[in-house]
Amino acid sequence: MKSYLLFLGILTCLGFQQCKKDDAKAQDPYAGVPSSRVPAQLTGVLWFSGTLSAISYFDRDGHHLGNDYEAGREYQFQEKDGKGRMVFFQYLGLRTSGSCVTEHFTRLEGSVVFEGDLFTFYPVKGEYKTVKDKCAAGNGVTRRAAANDDLKPIKYRWEIKIIDGERLLYTYEEQDTAHEAALFVYRMTE
Repeated sequence: MKSYLLFLGILTCLGFQQCKKDDAKAQDPYAGVPSSRVPAQLTGVLWFSGTLSAISYFDRDGHHLGNDYEAGREYQFQEKDGKGRMVFFQYLGLRTSGSCVTEHFTRLEGSVVFEGDLFTFYPVKGEYKTVKDKCAAGNGVTRRAAANDDLKPIKYRWEIKIIDGERLLYTYEEQDTAHEAALFVYRMTE
């Protein structure tokens, strides 16, 4: 009887393990999400766009505390088994005269489809994080997973321009078919 119960217990454990494996396959966030090949000129590098404000804050001893705001965005395009993938990262830092610092971090991952000068980013997962320090109330770190509207497809027009020997990635709103008003200009970093 003990042998039978031991065998039954092992069989049950193996059954649960198999269920876990099947659940992992069923929960592949990329399953059924459109993707295409990524143009070779976009892969293998990071594309970065960033700004700093001209306003700076100093403490009473004259030490530089930082700028009024700092912002950075980054794209990383890659391929996995011939399917386009993209990682988007954004940082926004805000500082007030009271030395309160609020930092917002966004990270989204997903697939990407290129059709001529249009690309569509299909986020499948991500995280938002806010860090507050030296603020009157609410200091600390808050996190939340990307969900619902955060994971809606995003479309941009794009082109590569070479200016003074530097390759730049220009992005435009989907409706800007003439590429007249760039939203962001990204520098290539390796």
